[in-house]
Amino acid sequence: MIARLRNDFRLTIITLLGSVTAVVLGSFLLWRLSRGDWGIAALDAAVVLTMLVIMRFAWREGGTERAGAWMVVLNSGFSALACLTMGAAASGWVYVALMTNYYLAPLRVATWSGATLLLCASATLLWRDVGPYHVSTLVTWSLVYGFSMVFARRLRTHSASLEQLASVDPLTRIPNRGVLEDDLRHAIATGQSGRMGLLVLDIDRFKAVNDTFGHAAGDAVLVDLAALLREELRQGDAVYRFGGEEFVMLMPMASEQALTRAAERIREAVATRLIGPGGHITVAVGGAMLSAERDWQDWFARADASLYQAKRDGGNTIAVAPPL
Repeated sequence: MIARLRNDFRLTIITLLGSVTAVVLGSFLLWRLSRGDWGIAALDAAVVLTMLVIMRFAWREGGTERAGAWMVVLNSGFSALACLTMGAAASGWVYVALMTNYYLAPLRVATWSGATLLLCASATLLWRDVGPYHVSTLVTWSLVYGFSMVFARRLRTHSASLEQLASVDPLTRIPNRGVLEDDLRHAIATGQSGRMGLLVLDIDRFKAVNDTFGHAAGDAVLVDLAALLREELRQGDAVYRFGGEEFVMLMPMASEQALTRAAERIREAVATRLIGPGGHITVAVGGAMLSAERDWQDWFARADASLYQAKRDGGNTIAVAPPL
C-alpha cells in the first residue's frame, strides 16, 4: 500500500483529503447529532459517505483521474452548500476545496469547479451581509483560486516536459528503452502471447561509419533510420531506440511467419532507401514472438539471440526465433 501511494501522487492526495475530511466531519456529525442539528448533520453524513465511496473506487478500480474529478466536483458542491447553510463559518472549507482541486482533477475540471464554487460562495457570503470581513474573505478566496490555477498550469507544463525528457530519445525523437520495457511488460501482463512480435535491429558495420566519417555522420544515420522506421509503422506498431545503433520494433503479429515477412520488409526498406556518407546502410534483424515468457527480458533475449545469428550470417539478413 505504501509503495502504491509513493508511485501515485493523485491517489495519495485523494486518500489524504478523503481520510481527513471523513474523520473531521465524522466528529462534527456526532457532535451535531448530540445537539439535534439534523439538517447540517445530514450534510456532514453525505460528505463523509461520498468521500469513502470515492476513496474505495480509487483504490479498487485504479481510476484515480476519474475519482479525483468526482471528488473535486462534489467537494465544490458541498462547500457551496455549506456556505448556504452555515454562512461564514464554512469559509474554511472553501479554502480547502480551492487549494486541493488542482491536485485532484484535470485542469479543466478543477478550473470550472473552482470558479463555480467561488461565485456561489461569494454570492452567499455577500448576500447575508457586506462588511470588511466579508470583502477580505472574498479577496483571499480569489487570490487562493488564482494562484492555485497559475501554479497548477506551470507545474503540469513542467511535468509534461520532464516526462518527455524521460521517455523520448533526445537524438532520434522516438521512445527510449524505458518506454520499451514498460510496453513489453504490458504486453506480457495483458496476455498477448502468440499475438505480439518483437524485432531487434542493429546497423551493420556502424563503427566504421563513425571511425571513417565522424560521430556527426553516425548520428545523422541514426536519425535517418529512426525516421524510416517510423514511416514503416503500421497501425498498432511501435519503434524504440534501445541504445547505440540498436532499434526495437513491437508489432501485433499472428505467427512467426507473419513476423518473418515483417522483418524482411523492414530489412529491404532500410537496404534500398537508407544511404549514409559511404553508401547504402543495411541492418541485421532478429525477431521473436511472445510465447510463454513471464519476464520481458526472457522474450527480448530470444529476439536478441536471433539478431546475433543474423549478424553471424554476415548482416543485411533476418532471423526469427522458433516458437517455444
